[in-house]
Parts: sequence; structure tokens; C-alpha cells
Amino acid sequence: MKKYQFLLLIILLLSTFSIQCQEVKSKKWKFAFQLDNRFSSIRNKDVTVFGVKVGFQYKKLTRIGIGNSFLINPIYIEYYNKKAKAEETNKISFWYFSIYNDWILFKNKKWECFATEQIGFGKPNFTKEINNDIVSDVDVNLYINEISGQVNYKLTPWIGLGTGFGYRNLLNKKSALNTTFDAPIYIAKIIIYPETFFNN
Repeated sequence: MKKYQFLLLIILLLSTFSIQCQEVKSKKWKFAFQLDNRFSSIRNKDVTVFGVKVGFQYKKLTRIGIGNSFLINPIYIEYYNKKAKAEETNKISFWYFSIYNDWILFKNKKWECFATEQIGFGKPNFTKEINNDIVSDVDVNLYINEISGQVNYKLTPWIGLGTGFGYRNLLNKKSALNTTFDAPIYIAKIIIYPETFFNN
């Protein structure tokens, strides 16, 4: 259900930003849209985080906007609980809403290099099972900071590809979740350049 709500949110955001983009007369600002996949790990298990970013770019200097990301598939961590003397399984999933800022370091007609930071708030969900019985379902707050270096390449006037490397860490350091969610991230994405359509 959350995925459908996420898609509905993105459609509404795109509609709003598209209208605003058409109203912007100055060439200093233009609309920006990215599909953003990040490959990472949780407790040494490989995960894929899918996200969407929408915002505006100011000249060739910076890009700001909002995004939404979620874990495509939950992960399962199995271990033996010595205290309970039973095999346990933790099912982990999460999503987060974020704001981002790109500092553009180099840009020409095809290539773009930049550093980016996004700060997000979300909800990880832990479902703990013992011998196939759910004994707890924990829902806690998650404050995420991601910093990365990225490179984009424009394939056509309206679509491009991007890649990058960075690190994800939690801002709520007192949380016991740091060892779970702090990890490197590897980025692969598709970029859409909607200004091409608006200028036609």
C-alpha cells in the first residue's frame, strides 16, 4: 500500500512542479527530475533502495529539491537467540522522505560532475519472529544523512544516466540502529530533462 501512496505522491509532485516550471520566466532556474537507485547493505546483506527526486536547478551552480526513497524488498536476518534458546528472524524494511542539494563542480553539454547531500526522515520497520511467531513489531524514527560524489552523462536532449559513490549514516547517533543502517552507497540512476519538452 505504501508503494502506491508513494507513486501517487510522485505524480502529484510532478504535476505541481511542471506547472511551476512553465510559469518560471527566468532562464536561471529550470526543473530537474531523477530516478535514483542506490545499492547498499544492511547488516552485510545487499539491498536496493529506489527513489525519485524532483526540484530546480539554478544556473550551472546548484540543484535543490525533495525526494522519496524506499527499500524495494525487505531483508531477513536470521540468528540464534541464546537467551530465548530459539532461532530468530528479523524482517527489516524502511522508507524516508528527504531534501537534497547538489553542488555542481563541472558541467558541459554532455557531462556533469557534482557533490550531493540529502537529509531525510523516515521509518524503518522491524518485525521479530521466534519459531514463526511474531513477538514484536517495532516502528522507530530514522534521521538519515547521505553524502556522495556523482557523475551524469546526457544520452539525448531529454534523457541521461548517472552513477556515483557515497556513504549513508544516521543523524540520531544515540539510536541502536547505527550499526544496521550506516553503510556505503553505490548510485545508479536515470535522469529526465523535462525542460526539453517545455521549450518545444
